[in-house]
Amino acid sequence: MENVNIGIVNLIISNKLKDSYFNNNLIEESKKLTFDFFDAVKNSPILQLEFKVFNNIENKHIEDDLVATRYIDNNIKLFEVYTIREIEAERQKLNQFIVEEGAPTNDDRVQLYNAIDNLIKESLNDNDKIDVDNIHESFTFVLNHVKQPKMKLVEAVEAKVINEEIIEIAVDKFNQKYESLNEEDKNLLQKLIKSNDVEKQELLESYKVENLTILEGINKDSVKENILKAIQKIKEMKYNKANVDDDIISLHELKKDLL
Repeated sequence: MENVNIGIVNLIISNKLKDSYFNNNLIEESKKLTFDFFDAVKNSPILQLEFKVFNNIENKHIEDDLVATRYIDNNIKLFEVYTIREIEAERQKLNQFIVEEGAPTNDDRVQLYNAIDNLIKESLNDNDKIDVDNIHESFTFVLNHVKQPKMKLVEAVEAKVINEEIIEIAVDKFNQKYESLNEEDKNLLQKLIKSNDVEKQELLESYKVENLTILEGINKDSVKENILKAIQKIKEMKYNKANVDDDIISLHELKKDLL
């Protein structure tokens, strides 16, 4: 791969881990790859900085040109304490995580990561080696990305380097919760991964309507009180980016139990 940067490697590993779980194939291998990746990041100040800066820029939304420009510049300037040689030496540690299929070429995030990478390298280049056109094109792309609304309905939690313990807990919980998935379950989870915020909100509302229709059609006095409580709880559900996946899955499971 021509450009090895932490954004692309993180994307590759994330995709591999998702594919492994949904295809039930090479799960342990993908888990180990993920653990090793974050362990390498955790033990490298340069890779930690890259992880933070890439996440900062990818998830930030600033409409004002001047403020957005300053934000990008301030993030890139964090690398001034290092040389290109030092950064490239640390990035060599990422080569072991480049899987055969590489990064998806049709993913806009790849172009963003490469643009951020260009800004970092050009900011540290000697004056006679600076590519002005490259800086301009890369900065324009990054600036447009930062100015573009991210459609987030709740404030995003600041991205942090995830340590091995947190990953292991998350993976174990995933295994416990989804150890026996049928095709309908897998299709839902794949849809959750691929959906944007607006599509998830629509999916949540759809499941709410379906469950309410089923519950309101049940006419059994012995369970009437519980049904009314369930109906009220569903009606009170609001879209929240932090827990929308869990809410949709809960409604999915409830619908299966009711049918």
